[in-house]
Amino acid sequence: MEKLLAYLDEERGRRNELAAALGIFPSAISQWKKVPAERLGDISRFTGIPLEELRPDIFAKATPDSGELPADAPAAEQASGEAA
Repeated sequence: MEKLLAYLDEERGRRNELAAALGIFPSAISQWKKVPAERLGDISRFTGIPLEELRPDIFAKATPDSGELPADAPAAEQASGEAA
């Protein structure tokens, strides 16, 4: 959310433009504690901010050496350690 807020604050009117692109009121954006998962793609395309920077809690990268998957990876992946 920090990256998105920084982006919106860089230039006057960005919050209104993003809200219009999403079909919501600008005040709705102000109420978010996290970028809603269902809006990630649209917001990333509009702002140019990568998904993993908008929601690192969802798109955490596993280090190649650790063999760990993100905590929110599907259960089948966690069980097998492989992507489906």
